[in-house]
Amino acid sequence: MNVLKIVAALAAIAAGGVHAAHAVEVRKVAEVKAAPAVVWAKVGEWCAIKSWHPAIADCKPGKKGVRTLTLKDGGQILEKITKTGPNTYSYDIIDSPLPVKNYSATLTAKVDSLGTTDLVWTAKFDPAKGKTAAEAEAVIAGIFDAGLNNIKTNIKFDAPAVGVAPAAAPATAAAPAAAAAKVAPLTAAAKAAARDEARLKAREERRKRYEAAKLAAMEKYARAKAVFAEKAKAAADAAKAAYEKAKAALTAPAAPATPATSVPKKT
Repeated sequence: MNVLKIVAALAAIAAGGVHAAHAVEVRKVAEVKAAPAVVWAKVGEWCAIKSWHPAIADCKPGKKGVRTLTLKDGGQILEKITKTGPNTYSYDIIDSPLPVKNYSATLTAKVDSLGTTDLVWTAKFDPAKGKTAAEAEAVIAGIFDAGLNNIKTNIKFDAPAVGVAPAAAPATAAAPAAAAAKVAPLTAAAKAAARDEARLKAREERRKRYEAAKLAAMEKYARAKAVFAEKAKAAADAAKAAYEKAKAALTAPAAPATPATSVPKKT
């Protein structure tokens, strides 16, 4: 009996391992010229997707981290948040008309090497019954592209003024601590924005220096190439002239020999 239980448990583990290995993975990245904190403030709220994804008509948050997305064609997608962190969240699809199952995804805004943002959207899933992996991948990739491209082209990211915290309402005697608590995060956000702005400016300066050096190198190369071409042409012309001269000398007719004058013999 114990052997049978062990076999059944191993079979269940094996089945679970197969289920966990998703058939399809999609990863899309949008480069956004703003700091991650600024980008996430616009797109990272659980139902903010209705403001930046062109296919979403509405989003209604529910209990226990669930949201209901209403598509512009009338369809609905039920999703549940599974994990959150600084500038990131992960979620599963509970029910949808999409051609996928066992769907898990993550949206993250992370700083890139230049101080701006890589907005990364990834998903792992299996194709729904009757659908191929290619069909499911094409649908999800299209959804990701539509949302990220809309963020890049249509969403405005306005960072707080560098070094300036938004004005706070005067604190009443009853709630000075609450007012201070509101000002502190805003000041921290302004400082973060200042750092991000400085990194962005430094990146732009590096890019300008690189472009200037590249242009100077190209001009120097072009001048050297022109001088070399001119010298090569002069050498070729000289060689051609020498060849023509030698050829003319070899092919010129020889001058007739002058007959010798005979001297009469003395008798």
